[in-house]
Amino acid sequence: MNDSLLLTLGLRVLAVETAMATALVLLVMFAASAGEWWRRRRLRQLSTARDVMARLLTSETPAHADETVLRALPVGVQEALVLEFGRAVRGVSVERLSTLGQRLGITARAEARCASRFWWSRLQGARLLGALDHDCAALRARLNDPHPTVRVEVLHWAAGRADGHVIDALVARLVDPERLCRFTVRDSLLRVGQPAAGALAQFLARDDSTALADALQVARGLAQPELVAPAIRLCGHPEAMVRARAVSVLGALGGDDAASVLLERLQDDDASVREAAARAIGEIGHWGLASALADQLGDVSFPVRRESAISLRRLGSVGVLVLRRAKQSSNPFAADMATQVLDLPDSVFHRIAA
Repeated sequence: MNDSLLLTLGLRVLAVETAMATALVLLVMFAASAGEWWRRRRLRQLSTARDVMARLLTSETPAHADETVLRALPVGVQEALVLEFGRAVRGVSVERLSTLGQRLGITARAEARCASRFWWSRLQGARLLGALDHDCAALRARLNDPHPTVRVEVLHWAAGRADGHVIDALVARLVDPERLCRFTVRDSLLRVGQPAAGALAQFLARDDSTALADALQVARGLAQPELVAPAIRLCGHPEAMVRARAVSVLGALGGDDAASVLLERLQDDDASVREAAARAIGEIGHWGLASALADQLGDVSFPVRRESAISLRRLGSVGVLVLRRAKQSSNPFAADMATQVLDLPDSVFHRIAA
């Protein structure tokens, strides 16, 4: 009797477990089917909406019906369209996209997201405002966002805003603890161009800064006259990397004052600084320093000898004459380097010297 009861109970448990397993399989299949249906529906919506959006951004007199179509779309589809078109459009189309974003309420929602306590929500808000080319206090506040991913997004947007507040914020972020943020700041400052030179010169005057080397990379790219004085001063900095990059800035700027400093740095204790000085002399084309470069053909450092020889050839006929004389030098290092550089085909030489 007990065995029969246990068998009955076992069969019932098995039946329940089988039913549950079947239901679970059906649920998974339904979820997969629903997900595929939703994905296809979203793609159809986007495909139709792209045509509508393109007409709205290119037409002189946009049709009201097209805007109505966009209003009827889910918010997620509207935002996906803004991000897609915001990366591609230029000129008057950007203004039309910005106006459309305000009328659809996308701009207001994005501003609200910038104040969210969740970083991914702030990031989405910043991306939307950037795509809409919208300038607001909510977005500017994110220049100092605690999350680096959000900061990167806003620092990239800031390159298109060459006002004093944004430029000062960009320069201040040269000391950002995150490498990606520092890289984005350098890129944004270079895109800002000449307006950033004054703030960068002030930054270079801060001896306590830990980002002088990065700032000097930007200074070389900007190559503005107001950066000559701080670059000359930093050629005497205790750190060799800072001195080398300051010398590189002088190579981009030139001038008599720069030439005298470069002559001094050819005798620097650090080989990387001597190498940078030799290259900079060739960049500014100061043929009066040809004899000083000739002396460096015998330097103990191969990179210094190479850059000195390349710079001599860049100086033209004067430098070539010095190199030909160096081929007869009793110093085997100088003679070998002079021969190597003189024997380079023009195409190879110009590629190396670029």
